[in-house]
Amino acid sequence: MSFPADYGYMEGDQLGKPYDVRLLKRLASYGRPHLAVILFASLLTLMATGLELTLPYITRLAIDRYMVRQALEVRPQAAPPELVRALRQEAGAEFLPGRGQAVFVPETAWRKLDHKLTARLRAAGAVGEHPFYLAPPTPEADRLARLHPELFVKAGERWVVATPDLARLPGEELRALRAPDAWGMARLALLFLLAAAGVFGLGYFQTMLLERTGQEMMLAMRQQLYRHLLGRDEFFFSRNPVGKLVTRLTNDIQNLNEMFTSALVSLFQDVFVIVGIVVVLLWLDFKLALVCLALTPVVGGLAWAFSRLARDAFRRLQGHLGRINSWLGETLDGLAVIKLFRAEGAGQKQFRRLNDGYFDAGMRQVKVFAVFLPITELLSALAMALIIYYGGGRVVQDQLSLGTLVAFLSYMQMFFRPVRDLAEKYNIMQAAMASGERIFHLLDDPQALPAPRTPAPAQAGPGRVEFRGVTFGYEPGRPVVRDLNLVIPPGESWAVVGPTGAGKTSLVNLLMRLYDPDQGSVLIDGVDLRDMDRKDVAKRVAMVSQEVFLLSGTVKENITLNRPEVDQEHLERALEVSGAAEFVGHLEHGLDTQLGEGARRLSAGQRQLLALARAVAGDPRVLVLDEATSSVDPVSERLIQKSLPRVMAGRTSLVVAHRLSTIRRADNILVMHQGRVVEQGRHQELMDADGLYARLVRLQRLKNKEDHHANGD
Repeated sequence: MSFPADYGYMEGDQLGKPYDVRLLKRLASYGRPHLAVILFASLLTLMATGLELTLPYITRLAIDRYMVRQALEVRPQAAPPELVRALRQEAGAEFLPGRGQAVFVPETAWRKLDHKLTARLRAAGAVGEHPFYLAPPTPEADRLARLHPELFVKAGERWVVATPDLARLPGEELRALRAPDAWGMARLALLFLLAAAGVFGLGYFQTMLLERTGQEMMLAMRQQLYRHLLGRDEFFFSRNPVGKLVTRLTNDIQNLNEMFTSALVSLFQDVFVIVGIVVVLLWLDFKLALVCLALTPVVGGLAWAFSRLARDAFRRLQGHLGRINSWLGETLDGLAVIKLFRAEGAGQKQFRRLNDGYFDAGMRQVKVFAVFLPITELLSALAMALIIYYGGGRVVQDQLSLGTLVAFLSYMQMFFRPVRDLAEKYNIMQAAMASGERIFHLLDDPQALPAPRTPAPAQAGPGRVEFRGVTFGYEPGRPVVRDLNLVIPPGESWAVVGPTGAGKTSLVNLLMRLYDPDQGSVLIDGVDLRDMDRKDVAKRVAMVSQEVFLLSGTVKENITLNRPEVDQEHLERALEVSGAAEFVGHLEHGLDTQLGEGARRLSAGQRQLLALARAVAGDPRVLVLDEATSSVDPVSERLIQKSLPRVMAGRTSLVVAHRLSTIRRADNILVMHQGRVVEQGRHQELMDADGLYARLVRLQRLKNKEDHHANGD
């Protein structure tokens, strides 16, 4: 079995380009009315991202300022004179004089020194073995120093305690000594909490604003596309399946909404996060940042490869899903036929093959993600390992603070999150670009019946119908109606008969202005349909077709169709004239009865009676009946035939029918063959002429006899 090329969701081979500037500019036009909101939401995004970037830095401050407040003891007498001179030259102002000739250098100043100088001082044995805790300048520190002179060492105006000796202080005294550190960490913790709450609050408002804006943009686009589709002619709908158009209005619009609210905003935010992290890392420690960012080309190449593989896997998956949906739609619509011919087994085998294909495509997509995400995590772990190895070594050498090392670890965890997001958003962009191409392809389709620049005034008329030199064809050079000239006087009922392909339905389509003639004109009351407003045409001409279309709403909604001219009086009169009043009155809720999809709870005859009521409810002057009784049973046909005289009374009627019961009462019968009227007259006149009409009647009588014999009558 062959499958259609259009699967209704991700059709075709081209998925679009995420960098198509032309499409992005066109999509941006829908955002111009919301530009102020978008800019404000973007500002909120920047503020939230900026606050998020401060969180690791606050952690760094807490560690370096309050958790690890250290100083190193340097004994100049143990170092060569040139090292002492270099030390005093680089950090002399920050020295704290200590015991003897020793000095204490705070770690913040020590890390600023040339690492070669500090390494030589350590090699010379001039640096103390243990670091010292630099006590804050508080009265409590002075009191504890007097109580424990064996632990505290004077360092200028400050006191220091060897880090191992801190454990020798009683718990309450240690807490009292470090109370300023505790308060400092509490302030930073509160600042951290406020920043995190700010990220949450700004993110909430930014999301709400952008989601609402996205929904309004998609609402405008969907409304525009729907209005555009309603304005297309029948040629357009013959080339575009209904499922495809429904997909444009639903899935494709949703893809664009996903791109705006998720991909574009997240892309902007992720890029800002990555750039911000790189800037902060370079500012914190240039060398360690370069070591961490050495993996960036590898991550970029991996993301590019993933996007290519995921694109192909995504396309295959959606293609198989389209095949499954297409098969399900066909089989469920034709379930009765499948059961009648006992084709369930073949259907199950076919569905199994389709389902297996979808499973394989799904597993391929899973494998792509199963490889990319762990590799990303592995690279993230490798970056962490580099930070711990290289950065930790520099911490040991007093070239990097512990807080900076912790901040680097946090920033690198944040760095890999948007990298993973970027690869996924790339696929959303591709799907959205493909959807945008298809939507704009429909919007750019000019195939529509032209509207008159200055419509003729809507005036009530008797309903005179005229075809003046009409030639029409569905394909160029192949007319189905040829040089047709006829006038239907007001109030008369004319029938059109002829073999299949004679042009009967084309005549109806032209009168309804579903198409425009290639040559000539169709007029009602002397006005060309092309000069009339489409609403005026709809008020003057009504049609009842062979295939009745009913909505899933109530009986009343199906008759009125929310037309303002159909009030309660018109509604009740339409029910009486059409003969539908009796069965509608027996429905559970009368006019408010819900019909459901396709009105399947009603018989074919009842649906046809409702169609008649709908046609006459607007009081049209011209009524078209296109095979209105050909698909109903004999009982329903008698009900419809009984109501037709009332329906057609006082109206100009054009009836396309095969059954003699409808044709006999016509004021005039047109016999068409190969697009031309070859005979016309009343029934008996045409029978006496013994032409094409007479042959058609004899064939129908013969068929009716065969049907009676087949039914055992």
